[in-house]
Amino acid sequence: DELVEELVQDAVTQRWGALGEIASSLEMRPDERKVFRAVSRTHVRTGLPIFTHTPHESCPSCATDQMDVIESQGVDLSRVAIGHMATLTAEHDPLGTHTAIARRGPFIGLDTVGHEMGRSQIPEADKVRMVMDLLDAGFEDQILLSSDMANPRQFKANWGHGYSTVLMQFVPKLEYAGVPERTIRKILIDNPRHFLAFVPGTA
Repeated sequence: DELVEELVQDAVTQRWGALGEIASSLEMRPDERKVFRAVSRTHVRTGLPIFTHTPHESCPSCATDQMDVIESQGVDLSRVAIGHMATLTAEHDPLGTHTAIARRGPFIGLDTVGHEMGRSQIPEADKVRMVMDLLDAGFEDQILLSSDMANPRQFKANWGHGYSTVLMQFVPKLEYAGVPERTIRKILIDNPRHFLAFVPGTA
């Protein structure tokens, strides 16, 4: 209760736009579960959307654990983005995992695209296939893209791709794969706008 009150107060006074990146380990720990409950209850009072973090080491069950805790606190999962879903390896059946998650309502965060990730060496071709598979499965309204760019080696000043990796590196690959411009616009503009828009709660 104290954590919820603190989060709600900070959200109001600091004019937060979202709650995130809320993380859990390969096996959710008790303190992580507590934080997920607190953040979920904060969402119910504030309306703020929730971003989550799943481990980069490919953990299909982590998303399910997160959704179960979040939903248990009365959150509509359409107000949630499950993060790092592009780090799933082939052995963990990305399409089956993504489909099972999307059917419950949240956004699928394919948010490690356009550059190499140190802990998840998933080829860009596989990430393009993830997008294509989700589109073929009818979930174009639930795809979010981002780079998760945070390593100084990725800065343009250090000869990396910089912050423009989604637009400059990944989107051209989607275009080459045949994704229509209308669909790309929906993924890049409409989906984030729908996810981030919220009606402030009474707190």
